[in-house]
Amino acid sequence: MNLNIRFALLVLASLAAGGCNSSTKEKELELKEKELLLKEKELSLKEKQADRPKITTNDAVRLAEKQFRKYLPKILASHDAALDIQQSYTGDFTGDGIEDVALYFCLVPKDGGNAIVAQGLTLYQNSGFDVKVIAGYEPDTMFQFDKITGGQIHVELLEYAENDGHCCPSIRTPHILTISGSNAF
Repeated sequence: MNLNIRFALLVLASLAAGGCNSSTKEKELELKEKELLLKEKELSLKEKQADRPKITTNDAVRLAEKQFRKYLPKILASHDAALDIQQSYTGDFTGDGIEDVALYFCLVPKDGGNAIVAQGLTLYQNSGFDVKVIAGYEPDTMFQFDKITGGQIHVELLEYAENDGHCCPSIRTPHILTISGSNAF
């Protein structure tokens, strides 16, 4: 009888181990099926994009400016200001080989005057099919846009020397922007 109990326990243990094995195999199979579905969706998306015409750099600028105009009232309200200057610049600053858009803006007092309330850059990534905001740059100091080259955005930080007129800060410090998350600094 002792032998029968041992045999029964051995059979039960082997069945349990086999059940665990099949459970693991089922999970692996489910995981592979999910991976295949994701790959199929990715291919489908790429095919749809391949069918869409790519946008030109000028189209990317127009789309970025349109998005900026939609968001501009929020910027103006947050600074109690009016838009003085808006200028778009292009260059590849995301490293994907496609010209992106940097939109410079300068704000002045809403009720008039020539003070600079705020300046900033809104950075748009061009996917070749559309543009999207990836970062904003609005420093506490004045700056001047310089260029986009080598995958980097170059600006000059401006400061006043003791005898400078209001129009013309003479201290210019070159600065390369770093994009991290949704901020540029």
